[in-house]
Amino acid sequence: MLEIRRINAEELEQCRKIWTVVYNERRDFSSQKDESPLEDPVEWRWAAFEDGKMQSCMNEIPYLMRFDYHDVKMSGVGGVGTLPEARRGGYIRLIFEKLLPEAYENGVVFSNLTPFSHAFYRKFGYELACARNEVTIPTREFAELKLRGEFTQIFPGDDTSALALVHNAYIEPLNHGIRRDYWADDRAWRVFTNDDPYSTGTFLYLWRNDEGKPKSYLKYQHEKAGQENIMRVKELAFVDREGLYGALSMVSGLSSQYETFKWAAPTFLDPADFVANMWTVDQRVIPRDMTRIVNVKTALSLMRRPDGEGCYTLEVIDKQISANNGRFLVEYCADGARVSETTKEPNMRCTVAALSQLVMGYRTLENALLTKQDGVEVVDARATLDKAWTLRPQHITEYF
Repeated sequence: MLEIRRINAEELEQCRKIWTVVYNERRDFSSQKDESPLEDPVEWRWAAFEDGKMQSCMNEIPYLMRFDYHDVKMSGVGGVGTLPEARRGGYIRLIFEKLLPEAYENGVVFSNLTPFSHAFYRKFGYELACARNEVTIPTREFAELKLRGEFTQIFPGDDTSALALVHNAYIEPLNHGIRRDYWADDRAWRVFTNDDPYSTGTFLYLWRNDEGKPKSYLKYQHEKAGQENIMRVKELAFVDREGLYGALSMVSGLSSQYETFKWAAPTFLDPADFVANMWTVDQRVIPRDMTRIVNVKTALSLMRRPDGEGCYTLEVIDKQISANNGRFLVEYCADGARVSETTKEPNMRCTVAALSQLVMGYRTLENALLTKQDGVEVVDARATLDKAWTLRPQHITEYF
């Protein structure tokens, strides 16, 4: 008998055993160990059972995400795994076919994940919708950014209110930015600050300007590659230009300790602004993370709209969420946007995967029409549609 559902506490060990196999982890299940109080709640986990045996499992983590200056519910998918003997049995597909409609009913607007295979998750309506710019710079190149302001090291258990002020300002305009005040008991910040610097080599510093205002923070980890010491940035958040370069001024102060600076930076920043000599800078854009619209109507109504007044009609194809299938009339003006179902002929037809890229502001319509992926067809009203689908700043601030 096949069963797809959220697991209970007694079944958590079965999930962990699957993960040890899938992710090449090692864990001693013969001894009982106390779990961390920051362990994800068991109700965040889904599984497929065949005759009572767990075959596949995954996490569905509830987040509150920024989208075009709005807070929206986002479902973060991770920990996807299937026993080797059960692969090609379609269990992950069956979980998604139950998970996604339930997410729609629960008010979720988007779902994000980092895939092992982009082609695999396109089958479930996900598409690339965020990139990172992997920047590598010799620390000596930061010499002109003199150490300034005040850096305060943050340890596990310290007050995080100043970090939260910086983070909330940083994510305000960023699509994919995650609010850390969404979970109860300050849990997200406790997770973020939980690394002991002495045992993990992970350090977190808050930067204040000369007036004492918190303007940025920098979390980095020491890595070793042969004889090379690397300063690997885990997160850098800033309120404004002053905050960005205040945080980066620490790099020059650590140049005798680290030879290399590495950062998976947001693509809206240009590393040519960081240093004077670009010949020593290596960078590569990594299009890795995927997004899927869970509620098309809500996403279209909240999406940044063109100036003035106008309207367009979309026909959307979604194989997993039937409520997203159909034609939607988008009417917008200076006061807002209204989205309604319609029988009018569409100006554009698209799959939910292709629409996810456009709605999130990952690519323009002109760029989307050059993809080899099927999914976008413009019928007419091209000028209006070009104004609707614009690039916007984005950066995924949580990984799961």
